[in-house]
Amino acid sequence: MNNLKQIITLFSIVFLFSSCEEVIELNLDTAAEKYVIEALLTDHDNGARVLISKTKSYSTSNNFVGVTGAIVEIEDALGNVTRLTEISKQGVYLNATLKGKPTQTYKLKVTIGTQTFTSSCTMPALVRLEDVYPYELSLFDGPRWFTHARYTDPIGVKNFYRFIEYKNGIYTKSIMASNDEFTDGKTVTQTIFPYEFTEESKLKKGDKIRLEFLTIAEPVYKYWFSVDNGAQGVINSAAPANPVSNIKGGAIGYFSAHTIQSGEYTIP
Repeated sequence: MNNLKQIITLFSIVFLFSSCEEVIELNLDTAAEKYVIEALLTDHDNGARVLISKTKSYSTSNNFVGVTGAIVEIEDALGNVTRLTEISKQGVYLNATLKGKPTQTYKLKVTIGTQTFTSSCTMPALVRLEDVYPYELSLFDGPRWFTHARYTDPIGVKNFYRFIEYKNGIYTKSIMASNDEFTDGKTVTQTIFPYEFTEESKLKKGDKIRLEFLTIAEPVYKYWFSVDNGAQGVINSAAPANPVSNIKGGAIGYFSAHTIQSGEYTIP
């Protein structure tokens, strides 16, 4: 019984860090419409991507409707400016050759008509993903498989992480963000929990799992933490709230320059 209580308590803590990378619709019907910018720069080729849309009312669908005709630029520490190109899917801007470098600071500039939105982000140093593997636990609804990720947190440095899980090539909504407040300098075994404990979210025999491990900047961690709290409604408020953004100019969203690694396995 004590073990079960500990597991349930752990789940309640973990839920604070789970979040969802989908079209953002946190504003209610009465809220003013705003631009939503989701900008990524990784340390891999084809890692520069910016999605631009607008906030939606509470009652509309969750389909992505992009904003076309924007000018999207990323500047590196040496002042070199790279423009991203809008692809056939409207509102998605890419660059195939731009690749970020850890510890370097990058600036984002998005111009939409007469409005300009800016941001900057320093890509953290890479923390090596050591292993990704399945782990089975017996819970209130029976045995379940979970993904475990192992890494060693650098000592004396503030670090922030994200974990994104895919099952058979499909994103599972099991995104978690964490920090090293209690794990500084330690080897960490992170369990990836589903966003919801349903039959559909169970990992089953033969499922092919891929986990992405990101080292992220503190402002990006705060964004995802606030997304989760806002979506659920913070204490003393039942209404969703807009997340903390590192983009200036009035847009909602984030600019994340991060390292990314991945690991794969199959449920036995």
